Amino acid sequence: MEAILLQILNGLDKGAAYALIALGLTLVFGTLGVVNFAHGALFMMGAFVAVGVQNLLTISARVRDTSITFFEAYKETPYLELWWGDVGRTIIDYAVPISVIVAIPVMLLIGLAMERGLIRHFYKRDHADQILVTFGLAIVLQEIVKGFFGANPIPVNAPQVVATSVDVGSLFGLEGITYPWWRLIYLGFSLSVIGGVFAFLHFTTFGMVVRAGMHDREMVGLLGINIQKRFTIVFGLAAVVAGVAGTMYTPILSPDYHMGMEFLVLSFVVVVVGGMGSLPGAVAAGFLLGILQSFFSMNEIKTYLPGIDQIIVYLVAVIILLVRPKGLLGKD
Repeated sequence: MEAILLQILNGLDKGAAYALIALGLTLVFGTLGVVNFAHGALFMMGAFVAVGVQNLLTISARVRDTSITFFEAYKETPYLELWWGDVGRTIIDYAVPISVIVAIPVMLLIGLAMERGLIRHFYKRDHADQILVTFGLAIVLQEIVKGFFGANPIPVNAPQVVATSVDVGSLFGLEGITYPWWRLIYLGFSLSVIGGVFAFLHFTTFGMVVRAGMHDREMVGLLGINIQKRFTIVFGLAAVVAGVAGTMYTPILSPDYHMGMEFLVLSFVVVVVGGMGSLPGAVAAGFLLGILQSFFSMNEIKTYLPGIDQIIVYLVAVIILLVRPKGLLGKD
C-alpha cells in the first residue's frame, strides 16, 4: 500500500505537468487550428524566468568576512541581504513564488509576439508546415536560452518553509510515508490553474464567445465579433499556462535548455490520447499517462520488463487509438 500511494502521488505530480502543457496545446489547436511544436519551449522559457529572477535577486557584492580574524577574507553577499537583512534573505528565499508573478506578463507578451509575428501567417497552411516552422522556432528559442544561461542544469530552490516533506501516510492510516511539500504544492497549483482555465472558458462572456468561435468561427464573425482578436488573446493565455507550469516545476527539475522538448513529445501524445481539441480529454489523459508512467517505473516491474517505463505511454496510446481513433474524449 505504501508503494502504491507513493506511485499515485508521483504520477499525479508528473501528470499535472503533462496536463498543463497539453491544456495549452489543445487551446491553441482548438481555437487557431495550429499544431504548435514550440509550446514545449514556452514551458522551458517559463522555467528560465525563475532562473533569471533568482539570478537578479542574488546579485552580490564582495564584502569583508568579519568571522575570520587571522587574515583578510572576503565573501559574496547579495545586495538585498546587505540592504534589508532578514527581509532581503526572505525575498531571495521566495524567488520561485515571485517568479510566477513575473512570468505571467512576460509569457503573455512572448505568446502574443509569437502569434502576431509568426503563427498568424500559417493559419491556412498544412499542419506539416505548421509543425516545421514551430519546431524550428523551438530550436531557436532553445539556442537563445543556451547562449544566455549555458548548457548545464541550473538548480532553483523552493522556499525553505516548504523544502521539507510531509507525512501523507497518516491521512490514509499508514505510517512512515512522507512526500515533498513542493510536489504537493505543484499538484494543487496545477489543479487551480486547470480549474481557472475551465471557469474562464465556461463562466465568462469572453470565454463563451471563444468556445462558440471554436465550433463555428464564421457565424461568430457574422455577429460582428472580432473572433481573431480573441483567439490571439487565447494564444497568449496558453503561453502563460505553459510558462507558469515551467516556473513552478523548477524546484522539482533543475532547468536546462532542452527540458521543453522532453515534455513536449509526451504532451503531444497526451493531446492525441485525450482527443484533439478536447480540453477535458487533455487533462484526463495527462493524469492517466502520468500515473501509468509512474507505476511502470517501479523497480519491481522494470526487473521483469526492462525499459517498460520509457515506452508504456506510447503503448497505451496505440491501444487507445486502436479502440477509439478519436481519443478518449474526442468527438466522433
